[in-house]
Parts: sequence; structure tokens; C-alpha cells
Amino acid sequence: MSLTLAPAAEYHERKHQAVIGIAGARVIKADLSDGSSAADRPQSARFAQKREQIVQTAVRKFNLLGVRGATLEDIARDVGMNLTSIRHYFRRKEDLVAASFLHSIEAHAERFERAREGADREARVRRLVREYFDMRRDIRTGAGPDVMIFGDMRALNDQHAADVWPRYTELFRTVRTIIRAPEDKAEDRAMISARAHFLMSHLIRSVFWLPYYPDEALDRVERMFVDILFNGLAAPGQELRENASEQPAELPRQSSWEGFLLAATRLINEQGYRGASVERIAAELNRTKGAFYHHIDGKGDLVVACFNRTLGLLKDAQNQAITREPTGLAQAFAAVSALVRQQQTPAGPLLRNSALMSVDPVTREPMQRQIAQVTLRFADMVTDGQLDGSGRACDARIAGEMLMATVSSAAQLKGWANGSNAENAVELYVRPMFHGLFA
Repeated sequence: MSLTLAPAAEYHERKHQAVIGIAGARVIKADLSDGSSAADRPQSARFAQKREQIVQTAVRKFNLLGVRGATLEDIARDVGMNLTSIRHYFRRKEDLVAASFLHSIEAHAERFERAREGADREARVRRLVREYFDMRRDIRTGAGPDVMIFGDMRALNDQHAADVWPRYTELFRTVRTIIRAPEDKAEDRAMISARAHFLMSHLIRSVFWLPYYPDEALDRVERMFVDILFNGLAAPGQELRENASEQPAELPRQSSWEGFLLAATRLINEQGYRGASVERIAAELNRTKGAFYHHIDGKGDLVVACFNRTLGLLKDAQNQAITREPTGLAQAFAAVSALVRQQQTPAGPLLRNSALMSVDPVTREPMQRQIAQVTLRFADMVTDGQLDGSGRACDARIAGEMLMATVSSAAQLKGWANGSNAENAVELYVRPMFHGLFA
């Protein structure tokens, strides 16, 4: 076992008796239930330990290259095995992907469960944030296992999705329990679910921006994150209103290139890169795939085209808000509200950040830089709001990342908060960002 993997392996031996995840437990359970003798058990433990090493290596590889980009051969090479040997543990890459997600969900679940112990919802949320940041600290130092970026879960086939998604849904239910208060009524369910999705999305999506901070800054980052989470961005007494004159975006014609990109974006978001073939998109629009190949050379170009559409929508919303609104915070509120609302209509959604992992690193780098520029512009609006008095003092850079996360995660709002729609999305999902989670 390599030096970089040893701390994670020791962690799991201590916490789980060298058994990781659900699949690992099944291996040992099967061996023992089949009448294994005591002499056989050390071999089973070694099997589980090697399996853990493979999963940990796979998690890092999938996070670096994406589920599509990393191959089983790459992972086998990194753990000093060949394809034949690694298939004793995972017959197909899809099996290893599912095991990696289950392993990561269990790592989160253990942390999230501890947050249930708080006396009230504010104490529980603070504990949840602390547990999550502690997990990120442990990953950095090697004291805890690395975990998957969850955006690629939509790449799972139906068989594996049936195992993985229910466990992820349990995570969401835990967060919903954490933020629920005794006085909440049954009719508040959409609000509670929206807040749970809001909180969980901000925690999990922080994986994209936390790496920019050194280890010694994480305590401060956690404090600033909690400050924004509970107090929002608006200065006391600031009243932020939606633009009543704003018209919903028009749905493009299905036969148009814009209509094709809209359908492609929706399919990529819902089913991952693999599920969104040109053939399937064309079939949904009742068109032949040849009608679109003069626009793109291959599937990678399709992701780039969908990204460019999303980038244009992000920039347009920011430009219009800056033109119309008098204060920095009103500009941020208007831009985020327009983008969140649009994603609840047929004219949405925006392309998920995780889709960028399906393109090659050379193509991906300028795309990520352009998203960073949009994020910095949100941060500038927060800074302008602090200068003109519309915004309260907070960390503008972290606020910009959280505004971007609010926009990015809004496409899934309907799926997690039953009853949310274009009319109430701003109240359910944008207001907490500006006035605090429990305002």
C-alpha cells in the first residue's frame, strides 16, 4: 500500500474494521456465511483492505478525470495491478463507480448523523457545517477517506442507480430533519425541503472552491461560510423585490439550434454525458441527427456548445441586472433571481458544472476560467453593495461562490422540493441567500 493511501486505510480499519462501504461488507459477509473457516478470515480481511485501496484510488482518479475520463486500466495501474487482477474485485468500471459513490455517501452519512444531536435547528446546522469542514480537513491531511464529487452520479446505469440514489436521498432526508423546527407546519414542507436542498448544495458544491484556500485558512472560511448562511448578504432593513416587469424567457423552436441545445442541456443534466446522445436528443425533437452535425463534429463539441449557451445566459442576467438596478446587492438579487426562476420553466435549465468533466482537460481549463469570471462578478456586486450600504459586511469572495452555487443547484429544486415552481422559487431558494437560512 502506498504512503498516500495508508492514512485512509488506517482510518477505515479503526472505524469499520477494514470493511468499507456496503459492497465491502457484503464481500466479507458472503465469505463467512459460506462456511469460511477461521483460517480463511485473514484472507477475507486482506481482500477487503485491497478493495478499499482500489476504491480510494478510484475516487481520486474519478474526481480528477471524471467518471467518463478515468478508465479501469488507469486505476489498476495506479494500485500496481493489471486488468485481470482488478477484475477479481470489480468486474466492470461501472461496478467500481457505484462502489465509490456508496463509499462516499457513507462517509457523509456518518458525519451528517452526528449533527442530529443539536438542541435546536441552529445548533444542528452549525454542527453539520463543522462536521463537513472537518471531513474536508481530514481528507487533506490523510486522516479520513477521500470522497467523490457527486455531480457524476447521473452517469450511473439503471442497475447501479437503484442502489446508489436511495442512499443519497437518505442524506437529503437527514439534512431536512436537521433544519426542521417543532413549530413547522405540514404546509411548510416545500420550504423545508428547499432549505435542505439549499444547505446540502452549498456544502457539497464547496468542493469546487475550497481547494483555493490553504489548510490554515479553513477555520476562517468556515466562520465566514456560517456567517453568510445564517445572516445572508443584505444589510438590516434592506428590502429586495423581484422585477415585476420581467418577462419569462421564450421557449425556442424545437427545430432551431437553440432548441437542440436546450434539449441537450436537459438530457445531460438528467442522465449524464453518456445518456445524452445526439441520436436521443434528435429523436426527442423529431429531427434526424444529420440535421445537427453541421453544427458539431462530435459529442464533446456538444458539451462545449451547451456550456457556451449557459455562459451567455449567465452573462446576460448579470448585465441586465447591472443596467436596471441601483445598488450592488439589488443587482446580485436580480441576476440570481432571474437565473433561478428561468430554471423552473421550460426555457431552462443551465448546464451543470459536473458536465465539464466530460471534456478533455485542455478544453475544460478555459471553460472553468470563464465560470470563475462570472463568479467574481457576483463577488464584485456584493462588494459594491457593501460600499453603497445595501449589503452587510461579509466575505465577498465566499459570497460570490455561494451565489454561483445557488444558481447552479436551482435546476434540481423541483426534484427535491415538491411544490416549488417559477412563481415561488425566489422566495423558497433565493431569499435565504440574501436574508439568512431561517429568515
